[in-house]
Amino acid sequence: MEFLSLTTVEETLDKLSTYGSDAALIAGGTHARYMLMSSQTQAKAILHIERLEALGGYVLNGSARLGALTNMRQIAENEDIRVRFNSLAIAAGKCGGWQTQSVATIGGNVCAASPSADLLPPLLVLETEIELHSQVRGSRSLSLSDFITGAYQSARAPDEMATAFHLPLPAPRSANRYIKIQRRSAMERPIIGLALSLEMDDSQSHIKTIRIALSGGGPMAFRAVEAEGLLTGQAPETEVLHAAAEAISARCTFRDDARASATYRAAVLPRAFSHAVSECLAAISDNGS
Repeated sequence: MEFLSLTTVEETLDKLSTYGSDAALIAGGTHARYMLMSSQTQAKAILHIERLEALGGYVLNGSARLGALTNMRQIAENEDIRVRFNSLAIAAGKCGGWQTQSVATIGGNVCAASPSADLLPPLLVLETEIELHSQVRGSRSLSLSDFITGAYQSARAPDEMATAFHLPLPAPRSANRYIKIQRRSAMERPIIGLALSLEMDDSQSHIKTIRIALSGGGPMAFRAVEAEGLLTGQAPETEVLHAAAEAISARCTFRDDARASATYRAAVLPRAFSHAVSECLAAISDNGS
């Protein structure tokens, strides 16, 4: 196995063009190392890209741009991200322990496409687009909903690398939050990870738009579009929220594993959803007062 430490995007794309699916991209390596050590990923070349400075950082210019190598601590501690994209900041700050957050990147978390990835639900409700580059075809952008295709599967071609994530700015009278259900004091993937983006109408009495996304509820993170349809245009009252929670649960395929039972997951999901709605409504009310 060949190990190549790269310093430019152009050099990396050239190596990806040569090795294709035989290459493994590593920055922080928190997920890729496990996949390689457990032989779940086979590679003839490891492309170390941690020093690609062009793929780091956060820029705000009409919309927000996050470089693919921005790490979790940088996301969690950025004040503008905390204000505008609170759900993403919260998720990054809950992704493993401090040591993991200091090296794990947004690009690695998303491209791994884990069914229980922390960042996927917030990025889905924030309508994020992922920017991909290849040497032969240049750049393209995909909505995150189209990028994630299954458990540990994505639409990234073997000769492509993720370079950035683009997030539209939140609308007025809106808020977004992330609720992570996990074992107490455990630094691990969520049992249930639920993100919510909520926008109220001018009177702040009815829901104008709502987006709900979940990890840990099936083979891949997903948008709960059925529940979103039930809530759009409605007042956020108990009966309609209960119906939406049931719609989210119906969309899930819960399973038993070492961290929690399917029964437990089904029981805590409505509470996580209710908590996210309450937090968003409170934030919108505070900002409007």
